[in-house]
Amino acid sequence: MKLVMLRAVLRLLASVSPRLAGRWLYRLWFVTHRFAEPGREARWRHEGTAFTVAGQSGPLSLYRWGEGPCVLLLHGWNGRGTQMGGFAASLVKAGYCAVALDAPGHGRSPGNSTTIFQIIDAVERVAAAVGPLDGVITHSFGAMVIARALRYGLRADRVVCIAPPARLAFLVDSFCRTVRAPARARADLVRRLERRFGNDIEGQIAADSNAAGLSVPALIIHDQDDTDVPWQQGELLANAWPGARLMLTRGLGHTRILRNRRVIQASVDFIAGKPG
Repeated sequence: MKLVMLRAVLRLLASVSPRLAGRWLYRLWFVTHRFAEPGREARWRHEGTAFTVAGQSGPLSLYRWGEGPCVLLLHGWNGRGTQMGGFAASLVKAGYCAVALDAPGHGRSPGNSTTIFQIIDAVERVAAAVGPLDGVITHSFGAMVIARALRYGLRADRVVCIAPPARLAFLVDSFCRTVRAPARARADLVRRLERRFGNDIEGQIAADSNAAGLSVPALIIHDQDDTDVPWQQGELLANAWPGARLMLTRGLGHTRILRNRRVIQASVDFIAGKPG
């Protein structure tokens, strides 16, 4: 459904019943959307090897480049594994095997909706199949997934989080602004999330809350011109993650940052333990 139509339907529902609008918002919250894979990503994919790992709801699609210690590449919400393919060549050159995952409901993995907990389960299955993990490089929502997974037992030596959101409240606000949900519908959405996952859902999901007790070295990279996830979210995560370093860039936005040579090299150097 096009955004303009979605907004009109939501406005109509809200005029009839905020609870009805909230229920619709709740359903939309978990829906994923796939976007066309550009040519550069198709080239990266063909340079690697596709394989699958069994998931909860079907085979999880993955892509592997190189041999050696494994570095997991994890995309964000509505992303795909090939978005992270720009890191592959540099990781292989540094002696690593790069593995990118299509999360449930994303890329070539089946489904049209998912939750953070289902993505965490997928990450754990992949780690069991290809690990141990020498490192993880995440984009956007992937940081929330990894912070939660690390807190509850996932093992990785070093982590890079690029353009990460830190708080669930930020995601809810951003989502509601996009669809222009009225305040009462937003409140109903939050109530439904709390009813399903518990009143402490913010603490369960927030990357800064989950990172607070971690000892895994982390590099947080964020662009100051990111209009999707403001850089202050990355700063919140870096401040909460013990010993984390914060690297700020300019002019790269939310997704172009994944193709920037300086960002890629800084990420690989950090995974390799080189001084920054």
